[in-house]
Amino acid sequence: GLKRASFTWWVINRLAYLVGSTNLSSFAINFLQGRMGFAREAAAKPASQLILLVGVFILALAIPSGWLADRFGRKPLVAIAGLPAALGVLVLILAPNLPVIYLGGVIVGAATGLFFTANWALGTTLAPKEQAGRYLGISNLAGAGAGAVGAYIGGPIADYFTVHAPNQPGLGYVILFAIYGGLFLFSVLALAGIRRRA
Repeated sequence: GLKRASFTWWVINRLAYLVGSTNLSSFAINFLQGRMGFAREAAAKPASQLILLVGVFILALAIPSGWLADRFGRKPLVAIAGLPAALGVLVLILAPNLPVIYLGGVIVGAATGLFFTANWALGTTLAPKEQAGRYLGISNLAGAGAGAVGAYIGGPIADYFTVHAPNQPGLGYVILFAIYGGLFLFSVLALAGIRRRA
């Protein structure tokens, strides 16, 4: 009962975070077109540089985050990851220029590197040992579904504002990024449902 409920909240935490992190990169090119006024093709290079920076910092932080999780606890580290990720999104939304957008990407990437390792380590302690395969299989749905969920929500929202607020280009993607930032914060709140520490 308690362990199953905790595992469910862990999957919710994972899904919320991954919807944010996966779809920020999916919509990066559209965001840059709208937010910085890049023409279609001109946005490709800065978008790929932004995604590369995020990826580099995910890798850079994923390795030490295992050690940090052992030292400070898995659940606290997963919680800590959600806050700078949300801050990084705020930086992206408010950025006056491309270097500041890159900074926002670095913050999100570093936070996501922390999240990946610490969140997985936390999940392995919550899955009942005799059914670990089945439980961790369910958790993979959160990973695989994150892109689909975020795009399914994201596309129509962005399109709605593009049509209904044509004088504010990029507004839909700014709102979309704000929603993803909100999901990072929600992922932190979801951790309150994880009651049992293994």
